[in-house]
Amino acid sequence: MNQCKQCGATLPENSRYCLQCGTENTPGPAEPEKELDFLKPAITGGLGLGLLSALPFISLLNILCCLWAQAGGGLAVWLLDKQRPGSIKYSDGALAGVLSGLIGAIVATLVAIPIQMLLLTPEAVAQMQEGLKQLPVSPAMIEAMSQFLQPGFNLTMTLISLLMNLVGLGLFAMIGGIITTAILSRKKTA
Repeated sequence: MNQCKQCGATLPENSRYCLQCGTENTPGPAEPEKELDFLKPAITGGLGLGLLSALPFISLLNILCCLWAQAGGGLAVWLLDKQRPGSIKYSDGALAGVLSGLIGAIVATLVAIPIQMLLLTPEAVAQMQEGLKQLPVSPAMIEAMSQFLQPGFNLTMTLISLLMNLVGLGLFAMIGGIITTAILSRKKTA
């Protein structure tokens, strides 16, 4: 929808004259859209979601539909929308979300390494292994799970965690980016 340059009234589409004041409103040359910079918003959203997803008790909110992942994707889209207000497409939102999720996965994995080294003490691992024996699963399954419970740093567990984070956080951050794009486009039309 166009607006009158003189009085600000809303003009019907393809209208040459304002119905309120009669001013001729010729469309000016269209400005080319500036290219979006996805990197800075994705890094900001990824850092936020990665840190919040790695911190021990705060990360529990990810149980609620990966809340931090969706918030990180949403933050990236919100920052992207600041570059070109009101013109973000769903594909832009999805890309910003995925990028922030992938960055967040790397951040979450790196932040989790020192936390893992502090929390997985020999005593804590022994308690967890005892708890595994109480589960109603086969001894072979308990043995397989026990292999991942070792004190200190565990490269295999870290790589598996990274892979799971890349898929999970990337997917849910993309969903958060798409949802935020929809919210921002509704505000534009309202």
